[in-house]
Amino acid sequence: MDTILYMSFNQDGSCFCLGTQIGFIVYNISPFKKLCQRELNEEIKIAEILRKTNIFALVGNANAYIKESQMPNDKLIIWDESQKKKISELKLDSEILKAKIKLDKIIASTKDNYLYVIEMVRLKIINIFKIYEYSQGLFAINSGDNIFAIAFPYRYTGYVKIKKYNSKINIPNINAHDTNISFITISSEGNLLATSSEYGTIIRIFSTHDGQLIQELRRGAKRARIHYISFDLNNKFLACSSNSGTIHIFSIYSSIKFLKEQGIIEDKLDTSNKKNIKGEIIEQPKNQKSFIGSIINVLKIGISYFESEWSFAQFRIPKNEGDNAIVNFSSTENSINVLTKTGNLYKASFDPSLGGECQKINEINLLQQNLENI
Repeated sequence: MDTILYMSFNQDGSCFCLGTQIGFIVYNISPFKKLCQRELNEEIKIAEILRKTNIFALVGNANAYIKESQMPNDKLIIWDESQKKKISELKLDSEILKAKIKLDKIIASTKDNYLYVIEMVRLKIINIFKIYEYSQGLFAINSGDNIFAIAFPYRYTGYVKIKKYNSKINIPNINAHDTNISFITISSEGNLLATSSEYGTIIRIFSTHDGQLIQELRRGAKRARIHYISFDLNNKFLACSSNSGTIHIFSIYSSIKFLKEQGIIEDKLDTSNKKNIKGEIIEQPKNQKSFIGSIINVLKIGISYFESEWSFAQFRIPKNEGDNAIVNFSSTENSINVLTKTGNLYKASFDPSLGGECQKINEINLLQQNLENI
């Protein structure tokens, strides 16, 4: 395999797609298996797969002024792997920085600070939004199919705009951070928004229904670049990766409790018969709070540092691999997958009630020659 230029999980985290210097590759996670590999003799800077189908959204890495390239960086290409060819394409006004694919839509952001919502079948532009100029094309969409929610940095430093299609609710713009947003993500059903700033110390969770801050999570005391944040599909946990090399896992029980109290979601969680690795009944997972934080909470002194919640479980990878690592929750309960641009795929498990250090289950080097099945 050549150098990895791009990495992405599909909507349910069951497989992942890599963009390389000559094409793209798709791997199934469990069981681990290469699903397809396509050589296009083009650098692929973006490769997104629709669910687990043969449909891909691709963007090449060639300068738009190079006429010899069939995949310039300002052209969005829909690829059908069953036909082994592109089936449609759309040229935008400047370089495409990020793209995501849903069942009937494609969303793409460009270097000139625009966000496009595009109808999948006809590649017709439905909406165009102006993004905050220093956001580097950042945006997020939910992975579920029942609704379509999109969020992006907007107008001012640290502000986020949420747009929900098929909803009449006018959601106020969210003042999420005092500095530039570094990452945003939306839960699968579109109810929660998580954001981080360029400082990388705090992750904030907001309701997408009214923009209210629900929960504040602390990654650490020192600055770091948060590269990825993901919710699990069961609405129990959130994970983040950063250049510190530590993957942090947080309980979002407080956020889900809030949504239930507001009548936004139904109470479907039932842990009454579930046990941890020690055979003990699982309690609702709780993030860590410092002793000082507990005292201040009692005294009702509003100091954010001590009120925020620390991760209850952690997984450590080599620090040099933390840069641009992405993480999601595995289909196997209480486990995560971590993918790095150095070509390593880690799988680790965590105890949902005891937390602490995660246990590494497997480590696979994707750059090994002739790797097919493991």
